[in-house]
Amino acid sequence: MTGGGPRCSVIIPTYNRAPVLRRCLDALAAQTTPPGTMQIIVADDGSTDGTGEAAAAWAASAGIPVVYFRQENAGANAARNAAIRISAAPLLLIINDDTIAVPGLLAAHLALHEAHPALGVAVLGRMTIDPSLPPSLFAALHHDASFCAFAGRAELGWEAFFTCNLSVKRDFLLRFGLFDEALRWHEDIELGERLAPHGLRLLYCPEALGYHHHLLTEADYLRIAVREGGSLVQWQRARSAAGLPDNVILRQALNPAVRHRLADLALNRWTLGPALATARALGPVRPALARLLYARIFQRLKRQAITRGSERGF
Repeated sequence: MTGGGPRCSVIIPTYNRAPVLRRCLDALAAQTTPPGTMQIIVADDGSTDGTGEAAAAWAASAGIPVVYFRQENAGANAARNAAIRISAAPLLLIINDDTIAVPGLLAAHLALHEAHPALGVAVLGRMTIDPSLPPSLFAALHHDASFCAFAGRAELGWEAFFTCNLSVKRDFLLRFGLFDEALRWHEDIELGERLAPHGLRLLYCPEALGYHHHLLTEADYLRIAVREGGSLVQWQRARSAAGLPDNVILRQALNPAVRHRLADLALNRWTLGPALATARALGPVRPALARLLYARIFQRLKRQAITRGSERGF
């Protein structure tokens, strides 16, 4: 180990996705950083598909320090928190099990932290859909749309604290906050909001590129809308219980721009089904129009989920 230990602990929460986890680990083994730079922590959230055996077999032949642990299913946040507590390096790289790192990803994260050693500096790497996957309207709408908005920017707000490709100093998290284990969605940006008053700076590093190896279906995409809405309600209940003002993400969702309000009026319980059918029909021939319509449907479903959840009060 360089300097007596690894420079970075790579934290990977996983659940029942052994094949894609192996892809993720293979990509880490191909990093350009010298041997001993990283420690890998595989945090298994109760998998039943042989993930433990797969991780052990990979570690035996990789020549990279790997820590594997399995907990009873308690969510990715509980897995991340447990991994953070046992990590051995001053820097954490938190990714998902379907993040496939290009060879220079870790080196790019390390270089930016070396240039900005302040405790509160975190780095977000870029994500895009894995080019080995078939083309998908929904992948472009989900991951690529968010990261395309960051083009040309060197620094982002806490709203972009995404744990698909994020590095942060371990001591900063241990001192000022870990993940809320009750949340199952938006948990990363919720933590970003809590860290912001303590000096969080989020730098953007598109050179630290990761590929998202997850082919989204229409059902997956629309399910995310409902989960996002529900998590925002749960997030706001926690804020209200603590006497804090409304979450800014929730305010934006409940007070959309005029064009979104008009779209909501057009997408009601009678028209939502025909709108989905239209989007499906447009997909093969007019993908840009299909993406626009699906995005409007997504926001409508998200706001409906917020409305249903908030009827019980914050």
